[in-house]
Amino acid sequence: MKTTKSAAMFAKVEAWKNSGETAREFASSIGLSKSTFSYWVSKRRKSLSNHPSFVELSPLVAPRVIIETTSKHPEPDAQPQIVFTFPGGMCIKVYR
Repeated sequence: MKTTKSAAMFAKVEAWKNSGETAREFASSIGLSKSTFSYWVSKRRKSLSNHPSFVELSPLVAPRVIIETTSKHPEPDAQPQIVFTFPGGMCIKVYR
């Protein structure tokens, strides 16, 4: 039952986001106090941030992939086409 209640309340939070009403107005219209509704808004926000998300990247033009085992650097004036920067500071640059 807990999951069903959460799903129902999360659906109401989503409905509120699309309603254009303030949280207080929306809560009142569905028979909840502002504080109870705020609790569910917060719970919904936390549930979304706990789940990792996947974003598919697709290039407009398929890059030519060359894998080299040497540590050869690109030409000095070459600009990377794609740059991936990771939280630890590691950076992957893809050149054409």
